[in-house]
Amino acid sequence: MNKYKFIEWNMIKGLRNRIVHDYEGINLKSMWYVVENDIIELEMSIQMILEKENREE
Repeated sequence: MNKYKFIEWNMIKGLRNRIVHDYEGINLKSMWYVVENDIIELEMSIQMILEKENREE
């Protein structure tokens, strides 16, 4: 986590905890925003990390 500080790991962890433990209190519009916008950016960041790690091996 310290290596890739540009990814908001704590926010990801917090969202996971909200979904698991407070799923009745989740705002569906907010979740849909995450699905439509944030997931795409996260996927691109993870892909970049994987490519970088593979080059370093």
